[in-house]
Amino acid sequence: MTECLWCGETTAQETEKDCYWIMPDGRRSVQILQVPALGCPSCGSYLSDATNQKVEEHLYMCDLSAYADVFSYEDLLKAPVKNLWGSLSSLPD
Repeated sequence: MTECLWCGETTAQETEKDCYWIMPDGRRSVQILQVPALGCPSCGSYLSDATNQKVEEHLYMCDLSAYADVFSYEDLLKAPVKNLWGSLSSLPD
């Protein structure tokens, strides 16, 4: 058991939650399944700030072009990082 960040009850438990996010470019939304969350009998389930930040960072940094609009949190964490600079071998000498 852990303390609920919203109401302070000590009956919150770790759980998972399916969540929707808008991609950083604003062009599509995705559903991420099984995101680690806290469940409080009084408040419901919610994501910690750290988990929310981690999802946001991965959505921004990872290449999700091969992913459908629904994928798991674990898949998000395993996604390849975007190649923002292209191949160095293609740069002129």
